[in-house]
Amino acid sequence: MKWLLRLYPAEWRKRYGEEFAAVLASQRASLGMAFDVFSGAIDAHLHPQIYNSQSKQNEGDTMTNEMLQRCTVGGPKPSKRDKDVASMFMIGSALVMTVAYLVLTKIYRTRPAVEAFGYASFPVISLIYTQTAYLRKRPIFTQILVAAAGVTAMYLFFFGVCVIASKL
Repeated sequence: MKWLLRLYPAEWRKRYGEEFAAVLASQRASLGMAFDVFSGAIDAHLHPQIYNSQSKQNEGDTMTNEMLQRCTVGGPKPSKRDKDVASMFMIGSALVMTVAYLVLTKIYRTRPAVEAFGYASFPVISLIYTQTAYLRKRPIFTQILVAAAGVTAMYLFFFGVCVIASKL
């Protein structure tokens, strides 16, 4: 599992690599752990300020303390403008998804794929707001990748639920 460290940015590995390698070595390898490490690598790429900070490290500062400190402050704080832009995106996407759902229902009736689209609409709209507000200062590719992955995961979840429900 130590090879998973390569997924993290080089500066992050310099600062936390030894400690994280020790944590990995003390854990039993599992699919869940690999997923957690992979998710952490994405987070390290999305939030480089954690390892780029200019503050001096106190004796005893560790990766765990840094991550806990970041969590206690509530993550990034979007500006009013970022929130307003995110609200506009959310309203626009809600309108587009409503029209799309009505058209799909008219054409395909209550097929599981259409029902999944309807059920996924609310969480997707919430995701669009959150990602637009919090990732606004990130590269457009990152914004699109994170939003598309979230939308896809939600739709596939609801699609699976609708298929199972239609078989019952």
